[in-house]
Formats: sequence, C-alpha cells, structure tokens
Amino acid sequence: MKKIIALAAILISAASCQESQKIAFVDSEKVYSEYQEKIDLEAVIIKKQEDFKKKTDSLGRAYQMEAAPMQAKFSKLSQQQQQNNPEIIAFSQKWQMIESQMKAQEQGMQEQLDEDLKELNTHVEEFIATHAKKNNYSFVLGKNNSAALVYGNDASNITETVITELNKAYNSKNDSEPTSDESSTKTD
Repeated sequence: MKKIIALAAILISAASCQESQKIAFVDSEKVYSEYQEKIDLEAVIIKKQEDFKKKTDSLGRAYQMEAAPMQAKFSKLSQQQQQNNPEIIAFSQKWQMIESQMKAQEQGMQEQLDEDLKELNTHVEEFIATHAKKNNYSFVLGKNNSAALVYGNDASNITETVITELNKAYNSKNDSEPTSDESSTKTD
C-alpha cells in the first residue's frame, strides 16, 4: 500500500511540475467567411464562371443559327445520305471540336479553382501555425460544424485575432504589389 501511495505522490508531483500548455481555438468557418483573400478569390471565380456561361450561351445560339438552315436543307435526305454528306460531316466535326475546346477550358478552370483553394487553405494553416508559435500556444483547435470542438472558453478563442491579422497581412501584401492595371500601364 505504501508503494502505491508513494507512486501516486510521485506521479502527482511530476504532473504538477510540467509546464502548463496554452490551448486556443479558431472558428474555421468564420475565418474563411471573413478572410478578404477568400472573398476576393470568390469574386474572381464568379466573374470567370459568368464570362464562361456567356461564351457558352453565345456558342449555343451560333450553333442553332447554323444548324437550322442545314436541317431544313438536308431533312429530305435519308439517314444514310445525311451520314455521308460532306457538308453535314464538316459541320459536325467543327462543332465537336468547339465542344471539346469548351470542355477543356471548363476543366482548366476547375483545376485552377482547386489549386487556388488548396493554396488558400495552406496559407491560412501556415498563418495560424505561425501565430500559434509566436504566441506560445501548444495547440490550436479548429471549431467547425463537424464538432471537432464541442466547447471552447471565449478567452481561448483567437478567431477574431486571426481574421484581423490575416486580413492585415493580405492587405499589406496587396498594397505592395502593383495591380494588373498598374502593371499593364507601366509596360505600355
């Protein structure tokens, strides 16, 4: 019994000698919803999607305008004659090529979006890690809808600090870089 009590006393004293660890949490969804770089990226993505939709709608109208007279002209031909008609074959090949170009462009846009979002996530994670090291946090937990954090004391919540400093770093980076309008003016 004395050995158990002595062992318990040693464990308690060893635990009390350990340095306390600072733990904080970040509301990940709030950081992403208020981070200016993400907001700017979303605006660029929406603009690209709108431009792409206008382009595809325009091509769709052009196809209809070109296809309608051909359908009227060749509707009396048999299926076999239509399949062998050089004008119909050329028309089909032209629009198949345009369609494959549009699909390639759409895939390229999606790949760029995925890369931009991955880069954004990496940037936020690196920023939080740097912030944690600078402020001597042992752990920074993420609070989100998947319940990774069920409760966090408000004193441990560094979400607002992270948002403020992250946006400040992003804005100072943008202030030091010339905009695309400024850089095109300089090269003209």
